[in-house]
Amino acid sequence: MTRGLRIFILILFSLTLLSCFFVTGCTRYANEEQLTTLDETEAAAESAEKKVSDLEAQRDDLKAKLAEKKEELRKVQEEKEKVRSRL
Repeated sequence: MTRGLRIFILILFSLTLLSCFFVTGCTRYANEEQLTTLDETEAAAESAEKKVSDLEAQRDDLKAKLAEKKEELRKVQEEKEKVRSRL
């Protein structure tokens, strides 16, 4: 009885597993909806990468301007100290 039950359960499990493979409908190729989604995702990724590079370039420009303004401020403060010392 126990051996027969084990064989029955094993056969039932095997059939269930095989039916899952056939029911899911696995194919080798993507359908149109999946290809469209893939294209949209790729376009969004490229757009995001371009925006990142643009923002990094803008950040670099702002850092350069900040360094320039700091240098200008330092020179103005030095000149201010010279004027104060003359008074």
